[in-house]
Amino acid sequence: MSQKYAPYGLWESPITADAIAEDSVSMTDVFVDPVTKDIYYIEQRASEGGRYVLLSNQTQKEVFSKDFNARTRVHEYGGAAAVAYNGTVYSSNFADFLVYAAKDGKIRPITPEDPNKIYRYADFCVHPIHTDLLVAILEDHTNDTPQTVRNSLCVINSTVTTVASLVCTEDAQKEFYAAPTFSPSGDKLVWQFWEHPDMPWEGGQLYVADVHYNSNTHTLSLSNTKLVAGSARTISACYPLWASNDKLLFTSDEGEEENRFASLWECTQACTKPVLSSVVQQDFCMPPWTLGNYPFAFLDENGTKAICVAWRGGRSVLYVVDITTGSYKEIKDELFDFVVVEHVRRLSDYSFVFTGLRSNAPGAAMLCTLTGSSFVPTFQVLKPPASTSAAPFPEGIISLPTPLELKLAGGKIVYAVYYAPNNPAYAGSSIPDEKPPCVLGLHGGPTGLETQNLNWLKQYFTSRGYAWLDVNYSGSSCYGRAYVERLKGNWGITDVSDCIEAVRSRELSSLIDTKRTAIRGGSSGGYTVLASISLASSAASKTKFFASATSNYGISNLELLADDTHKFELMYMTKLLGGTKEEIPHVYHDRSPVYFSARIETPLLVSFCVLC
Repeated sequence: MSQKYAPYGLWESPITADAIAEDSVSMTDVFVDPVTKDIYYIEQRASEGGRYVLLSNQTQKEVFSKDFNARTRVHEYGGAAAVAYNGTVYSSNFADFLVYAAKDGKIRPITPEDPNKIYRYADFCVHPIHTDLLVAILEDHTNDTPQTVRNSLCVINSTVTTVASLVCTEDAQKEFYAAPTFSPSGDKLVWQFWEHPDMPWEGGQLYVADVHYNSNTHTLSLSNTKLVAGSARTISACYPLWASNDKLLFTSDEGEEENRFASLWECTQACTKPVLSSVVQQDFCMPPWTLGNYPFAFLDENGTKAICVAWRGGRSVLYVVDITTGSYKEIKDELFDFVVVEHVRRLSDYSFVFTGLRSNAPGAAMLCTLTGSSFVPTFQVLKPPASTSAAPFPEGIISLPTPLELKLAGGKIVYAVYYAPNNPAYAGSSIPDEKPPCVLGLHGGPTGLETQNLNWLKQYFTSRGYAWLDVNYSGSSCYGRAYVERLKGNWGITDVSDCIEAVRSRELSSLIDTKRTAIRGGSSGGYTVLASISLASSAASKTKFFASATSNYGISNLELLADDTHKFELMYMTKLLGGTKEEIPHVYHDRSPVYFSARIETPLLVSFCVLC
């Protein structure tokens, strides 16, 4: 078929809003029963109102009933809603906030009735000896305001359907817990802890305690609690996993100030030290916005080798790490085309499962087996989440990401990802020397990361002759802690200037029509959109720099946000803006776009959504 020419932005495309929304499915978790080795996964189905469906890989059927929603809102963003142990699957149910157990087709609740949906549970850990006892995060919404929600660790007795407190303090309203994990013998428990104003990736701390079992009351208690890693405000330790009864592995960003990356560490009675023999300038984990998203797993029963996910250039890479020698080897294979690898779980010796996202195709739940001394990988698709009813799009229509390292004024480096206009039906523009209009996309967080996996919204535009640019501005994750901390005290300023300078950069100005660049973002990305076209500190508000702007459920009033966001992010802005609303009221006012709407000259679309 001969190719056509038409102005950029006016190409016809089969990628329509209806086509990309129809029956879409996303994979949100995969996990393994450590005893039976059965694999389970959770997928979110748009056609069922976004219901989270828990499936058995063995039967390819739902584990729970058709109205069961395997989801939790602990820490608001949830994660780690389910676990399996010795043939029993445990899961929170978003419909009634109870926890249920399923085995051999029998389903029963294991937490007390909660008609007012006061209690939320997540991140379950089954005791390896007393297997009817589970440790979990308990989030208590009895007083349901961001300032009064209480977090703790509890023990669920699945036999008698009771919940007992395990770790709880008088300051529970400002505390958080994650990743409770028993040692193989069940004699020790590790968990992550942090408190306001930290986020878990800023000052997450790991505690280990001795576990005691009372045979008379069939209960657990703790003693000899010790801090083993992390430090409030300064060092984050995350994702603890026992290699043996006396060795704990985790990630930590401890290191020299300008060379701090989250790396793999180990803790024994003798010492706590980095696993790798030299510093690798790559983050070996993503920030834990959700629970249970582990970036590594052991490859052998003795815990001497691990498969690890690191981030290089905004993409996932896989390493086999020898924990005894500190050496590592990258897994390279032409079949490994995943740019985002998450939820890494051990299956058996040198085999593991994960959820993976690609740039050129939908993601999937995957099984990988490594063979030989060179660790040659074999990949098997367990569950593809692609729609089964939507018609396939033409081959070659997907625009692939090009990571960019932009050198801005003063030698400052900012990271971005460029998608060129692409449609196999078109050879280019019918207008001589025309450069394409561009959509500049902004991620949320604001310390999140815009990844490079396939996103049909971006392809909607690129297939019509638009370019798309994602700017991972200063403050974005997975480029080291120093890059994240560029945003400290500078939210609404540095993120805005990075976006403007990125469009003005030599690399981008040669690719796109900078006068036809639209900016869009959601949540905190929507805030950056509004700030860029309204605040006096933004160069774009003075010159009508952007051709148009779209703010999807963006933040316009930082003063209100400080009082009314959820508990997890209640103190997040303290560091982003440089203090509390009471300490620096002028900053909260001067960076709130709502007060400067009269300055907006850029055509603006504002949209809102209802969270469920």
